[in-house]
Amino acid sequence: MSLPVGFIGFGEAASALARGLREEGLEELYAFDVLSRSPEGAGRVGARAESAGVELLDDLESLLGKVEVVFSAVVPRAAVDAAAGAAPHLGAGHLFVDLNSTSPAVKREVARIVEASGASFVEAAVLDAVPTYRHRVPMLVAGPGARAFSERMRPYGMRLQVLDAPVGGPAAAKMCRSVVIKGMEALLLEALLTARAYDVDATVLDSLCESMPGIDWRTHATYYLGRTAMHAERRGHEMEAAAETVRAAGVEPYLAAAAARRMLEVAALDIATRFPDGPPRHYSEVLTAIREALQG
Repeated sequence: MSLPVGFIGFGEAASALARGLREEGLEELYAFDVLSRSPEGAGRVGARAESAGVELLDDLESLLGKVEVVFSAVVPRAAVDAAAGAAPHLGAGHLFVDLNSTSPAVKREVARIVEASGASFVEAAVLDAVPTYRHRVPMLVAGPGARAFSERMRPYGMRLQVLDAPVGGPAAAKMCRSVVIKGMEALLLEALLTARAYDVDATVLDSLCESMPGIDWRTHATYYLGRTAMHAERRGHEMEAAAETVRAAGVEPYLAAAAARRMLEVAALDIATRFPDGPPRHYSEVLTAIREALQG
C-alpha cells in the first residue's frame, strides 16, 4: 500500500531523508519550500528535488492535499510559522512530524497549533547527521501520533525510539546532547585557533591522542571544524536553543551560550563560501580560512 509523504522545507536534511525513503520503495514523495519562490532558491531546491525523486509543489495547500505524513524540516526559527501556515490545511488524516532543532518550549507551541487543526502531532529529535545516515538516522519520537508514525515508517527502515514522555522530552534530550557535541566543536575550534597562532596545533592534537588513546583527534578535528565551517549559523542557533533549554531547567547555560556565540561569530565570517566544493579535507584549512577572514 502506498504511503504519500511530504516535506515542508527541502534543505539538506529533508533531501537526504527523501533519497533514503525513495530507495526503500516509497514512491509518493512531495515537498514545498518557500525558497523555491525566489530565482536563486528555485534552482537549488529544484535540483535537490530532482535528485531525490521528489515532486516539488507550489504551496502548502497543494502539498497537504496529497500526503498523510508530513515532515516539517525548516530552519529552527521558522518552526512555529511553518506549523501555523500548515494548520488551515491539516486534518484528522495527517501526521505532522516536527524534525526541527528547537527547544522543548517551541515544540510545545508547535504541538498546540497542530493539535488544534485536528492533525496528530509527532515530535522527532534527530540524534546524528542526516546526510550521513539519511532515513536511518536515529530519532527519538513522542507526542500523540508517535506510535502511529513509528508503525507506518519502520517498514521503510527508519530508526525510531518512541519515548513515553510528554512533548518536549525528545527535544530536551537532543539539546543536552548538543551541549556536549557542539560544545566540543566550539571548544576544539577555540583551542586549535589559539594553538595555530603559536604554531603548536599538531603538538596539541598529538598530546590529546596520547591522553585519550583510541580517539583519532586529527580526524575528529577535521570533522568537527568542517561541520562548523559549513553550517555555523544553523549550529549556532541550535546552541541558542540549547542554552534556552538549560536556562529553563534552572541551570545557568555558561557553556551552551558561549558555544552559540563562537559558532555565530564564525557564521558572520561567511567561511562556507570558501569551500564551494564541499567540506574541507583537513582541519587546517578551516583554521587558515578563519584567520584570513579575521585579518580582513
